[in-house]
Amino acid sequence: MKVLIADAFPKERLADLAALGLTVDHRPDLPAKEIPAAAAAATVLVVRSKQVVAEVFEKADALSLVVRAGAGVNTIDVAAASKAGIYVANCPGQNAIAVAELAVGLMVALDRRIPDNVAQLRAGKWNKKAFSEAGGNTPSTRIPRPSSMSVGPLRRRLRNSNRATP
Repeated sequence: MKVLIADAFPKERLADLAALGLTVDHRPDLPAKEIPAAAAAATVLVVRSKQVVAEVFEKADALSLVVRAGAGVNTIDVAAASKAGIYVANCPGQNAIAVAELAVGLMVALDRRIPDNVAQLRAGKWNKKAFSEAGGNTPSTRIPRPSSMSVGPLRRRLRNSNRATP
């Protein structure tokens, strides 16, 4: 079974796929417009951010699965894949650490009023005293309970990230 990986991919995972007996064709620099021809003999296509258009499904006779190595499938023409009988999958939750880090960073930015500071700096003003102290209250280390169960992994990551900060 041939797997075409048309984006950057960790070398350790490439070795894992090869150990399963799969033929791995790793082409991270493959332009999106060349994917239809490159995927012609592939059984599985793995992408991260490259567009997978209807032409891919029309030309790839052996293709049975397209995997988006990330959350969502917005870069894949799912309707065309379904019409051709090709399954589309993704890897939800794999970016939970990055999302948690971003959320913590944004909380710190709001506490330190960084957006206000940047706006004033761009206007030619520098008010060091106003922006050099925390916003009065200690940032909360308690993460509110989410209303949706799907936010659970993110909540755990945020909770664990907050434990590491003073």
